[in-house]
Amino acid sequence: MIRRVGCGLAGHVDRAASALTKLSMSAVGDHRPRELHWYHAGPMLFGDLGTSRLYVLGLAFYFTRHASLFHIAFVNVLLVLVGSCYLIICRKYPDGGGVYSSARSSSRALAVVGGLMLCADYTVTAALSCLDAFRYLGMEGELGGVRLEILCTLAAIAAVGAANWFGPRGMGRVALVVALATVVLTAIIAVCALPSLHHTRMELPVRERYSVSAWGDAWIGFTEIVLALSGIEAIANMTGIMVSPVRTTSRRSILPVLVEVVALNMILGAAMNALPDAKLIDPEGHALGTDNMMNLLATAYVGPGFSHAASFVFGALLLSAVNTAIADLMAIGYMMARDGELPAAFGRLNRHGVPHYGLLLAILVPAALVLIFPDITQLAGLYSVGVVAAITINLLSTGITSQFALRPWERRLLLGVGVVMACILLTLLYNKPGARAFSTAILIVGLSARLFTLAGRSTLGSFACNAARLFSVICLTGQVAVTALLPAANPATLLWSASAAGLLVWVSKWVFDAIPLKKEDHALENLDGDYHPVTTYLVAASRPSALISGVMQDARHSQAGVVVLYVRELAIPVMGLGKAEDIADDQRACDVFAEALLPARRLGVPVRLVYLIGGMVSDHILQTAVDVEASKIYMQIRKRRGILSFFKGDVIGPVADRLPESMELVIRA
Repeated sequence: MIRRVGCGLAGHVDRAASALTKLSMSAVGDHRPRELHWYHAGPMLFGDLGTSRLYVLGLAFYFTRHASLFHIAFVNVLLVLVGSCYLIICRKYPDGGGVYSSARSSSRALAVVGGLMLCADYTVTAALSCLDAFRYLGMEGELGGVRLEILCTLAAIAAVGAANWFGPRGMGRVALVVALATVVLTAIIAVCALPSLHHTRMELPVRERYSVSAWGDAWIGFTEIVLALSGIEAIANMTGIMVSPVRTTSRRSILPVLVEVVALNMILGAAMNALPDAKLIDPEGHALGTDNMMNLLATAYVGPGFSHAASFVFGALLLSAVNTAIADLMAIGYMMARDGELPAAFGRLNRHGVPHYGLLLAILVPAALVLIFPDITQLAGLYSVGVVAAITINLLSTGITSQFALRPWERRLLLGVGVVMACILLTLLYNKPGARAFSTAILIVGLSARLFTLAGRSTLGSFACNAARLFSVICLTGQVAVTALLPAANPATLLWSASAAGLLVWVSKWVFDAIPLKKEDHALENLDGDYHPVTTYLVAASRPSALISGVMQDARHSQAGVVVLYVRELAIPVMGLGKAEDIADDQRACDVFAEALLPARRLGVPVRLVYLIGGMVSDHILQTAVDVEASKIYMQIRKRRGILSFFKGDVIGPVADRLPESMELVIRA
């Protein structure tokens, strides 16, 4: 039943007109509500840092045998230092402190390099985590001559990607439950192992104190397991949606996770080295448990039944990491495309707010990696360069920036740890030709795509722009040929990649300098109408429909003003600040607003158009209604059946549940 709104008070007329006027063009743009609490961000960070434990323990023993406990301890020290640096970064970059955001203050090219290194990291994370998940689940055997675990891995990556097509929001809750269950199960294993820790066998990483080669071998063994740092970069990307004050939220998110990871890693590392060699090394001298060490520890210290149950939780945690990695891959590609650093195709969203081309790439590349490197140790060899490079760039660029003031000890900490990470990076580049080739291939492909994109916006002239695009294509095809034809350890591979990367950065700088600073965004047209509104109606429209025309007729009859709200869904985490969206790129929003302006002009109805991006649609509707002091909210039933309803949920229900008493919700079919 529609309630009549009184319209005889001059004060009400003034308030309605004032509220309607408040929403001008400033309402257009991104809107990322700060709704991420520490008890949400902490488990998300654990989902990245804690997951690495599932393969780092086995890899530590694989590379360093009974000296692994010392190496795990050293990595824990480095983790604490890097975590302390990221506390500073989160505080100084409250709108997004990931490497792509923080490095932009120093150099756009450096930010792109950091972003591409993150892409390399996320790609290997998705492939490695998914393959290891099925190792924990015990998938064995062959089907059609292909290992069953490989087939399951490919199917799982495709399934996770298909789920991400809809931008599922409930996955975060699933990840939280799985992370908490993992903490509980890991703690049980650690407690049961405590009575046996006196059997721990420890060997010094350096057996010959005065041997340079012995120290070098120990350092290389240490760098083999720094992939335990993977995930720390993720917390800095979350600061843009953290509840204020970001300093407090980030500290409460990082510190408990660091304590848990460091403490349990040490206990589990000691428990691993307390096992007899018969359980850790096979008769041929090969390390056991490289890909499922937590299962081995659970069986030895708790029991086979517990191990079987825990393996499902560990596998679920690893699959959750796959989902996070795919989402992060889409997000970094979307941000760089929105800033004009990558082709615009990676910034185009489907109707669920997901960049579909970015999603396709985030599925195909990890799947290809699994086919090329179908082994945990091979994938781990590709892992470290990307994450270490991203952390190094972030720490050093923050340490040298003049964008904000740093205390002397903070600057020294950032630069000191950054130098250590740079040394680790150089060691990995020298010692791991496969990882070097993979990371440089990602870098050259990304920089080539960047130059091709920038050349399309430059004002240098058709000849120069076409030459730049041709050069980018030559670099891309050359990198593909070098990667396919030359061994990764061949010095010519490194020489080509380094030369191509340097030239691409230099030419891109030359092309970028000729790009106009910024084009004017398309402005929304607001109408003043031919009367002063006595009340305000809000129309939440998701597509052009007869609902809008009907509301305009009701508004004319009641002497009301109309606010037309369109919320563009964005179902991926956005990393830091970027270029504002242009409504001209959203055809559906343009159609909705055109549908509203046509009857409004004919009837003389005052209209304000509001375009928002990201966040919960129901929250935007309610907040906008409160801001404009709306008396009615008009919504249209949108049928969502089957799988779409499962992933996207309902919008009308949350609005109706939280509707203020002074407002009326009108739902039309």
